[in-house]
Amino acid sequence: MPAARTSSSLSRQREANDPYRKIRIREDPNGPQIIQLKSCPHFREESSWKHGKQYRKLYLHLGKPEYLQKPPANLIPQDPRPPPLTLADLKAHRSLGYGVSGFVVYAKTRRNSHPLDRPGTVFAVKIMEKKFLRDFDTNPDEPYKKQIERSILTELPWNPFVCGLIGTFVDESNLFYALEFCPQNSLRHIILKDRLEPHIARFFYCGIVAGLAFLHDSGILHRDMKPENVFLGPGGYPVIGDFGEARRMRNDFPRLEKAEEGFRLASPHVNFDWAQVGTSLYNAPEEYTSLVKDEYLGPSIDWYASGVILYEMLVRKYPYYSANENRLAAMIKRGKIIWPDDLRVGKTVKALVASLLAVDPLERLGTYGVQEIMSHPWFMGIDWAKIQSRQYLSPYKKTYHGHADRWHDVRLPEQKHVPGLEIEQPPLELRYDPRFKWRDL
Repeated sequence: MPAARTSSSLSRQREANDPYRKIRIREDPNGPQIIQLKSCPHFREESSWKHGKQYRKLYLHLGKPEYLQKPPANLIPQDPRPPPLTLADLKAHRSLGYGVSGFVVYAKTRRNSHPLDRPGTVFAVKIMEKKFLRDFDTNPDEPYKKQIERSILTELPWNPFVCGLIGTFVDESNLFYALEFCPQNSLRHIILKDRLEPHIARFFYCGIVAGLAFLHDSGILHRDMKPENVFLGPGGYPVIGDFGEARRMRNDFPRLEKAEEGFRLASPHVNFDWAQVGTSLYNAPEEYTSLVKDEYLGPSIDWYASGVILYEMLVRKYPYYSANENRLAAMIKRGKIIWPDDLRVGKTVKALVASLLAVDPLERLGTYGVQEIMSHPWFMGIDWAKIQSRQYLSPYKKTYHGHADRWHDVRLPEQKHVPGLEIEQPPLELRYDPRFKWRDL
């Protein structure tokens, strides 16, 4: 009869049969068994890692790790992204509006050749004639100014309060800008309906302040702020667009400096093409007098125009209006604001409008930073971080048709005038429908 095996003999047998580790079992009469593991010196021997390289070479056919191997010479990398959008991928369906420089049409994408293509994506395409850019160019020696809007929008990062540029295209006659499409109407359509309540006007004006603050921090002045250029984007928030008159603030731009008597203009005093640009009803007083005397031209002209917009939202009229340009300029330089007797908006907002429409740009609210406007008592209770992240719900609850739901207001451009962009004309049975407003341009 074989002798009984002890625990020590069993331990030695396990160690002999296990080539990767040694196990030593120690019996503790006062407690459970404790297993102690020791690393095997087998992995520290030279033959072990040589065996690993030999295994990869013989069985995996890899002399080097895969990430160190050179790709085959005939390997062509594949780009998972879709090809860039071209003008042939767009199709214009209706006209959104027109201006001095050209048309703005509602266009959709139709390409569906790539898995990531999204046919039916909508854009607002701005069409400008090359001939117009040549004829109305103020400085032919500086060709970059012809496309100042494109160069400014390409430098700006995306912001929810600025209409972004998606791409630019060109054909033999025109220049095309594909812009973000704002599904709702402009602020002008809201003002034309009725006066806005103060809390609704405050909501819209907060979005304008956020957009202008972003532009000024980026060194851009809009110079053509008006309700037609303020669109209503997702959630009813204002979106600033149309940068045809925008300019950069350069190093030789007139700026302010501190002195013993207060702020004054720093030298050199340089006048640019800033005299009466944009729309006359929204021009600041210094834009009329900058050619005859040195005055500060800067972000204050945008804040002046925003004050005119705020007055319009509350009163539904212009603060200064005259059909005669000289009389209008005199009223703007005089700076006397008249409020209707039947308007009840409070003294706080009236003081804000008066500060924004100050004749002296050095005394105008916003000249020394947007924080002056944000800290005004009329905005008490407004969380500007929530405005930036668009967490507030729009207080404007009236239903109105947006650009995508509206019937044709303006005739679409003829196909021969835009050879690079396909125009979808309305069906023949609808071309004489009275709902079409065929206004010749």
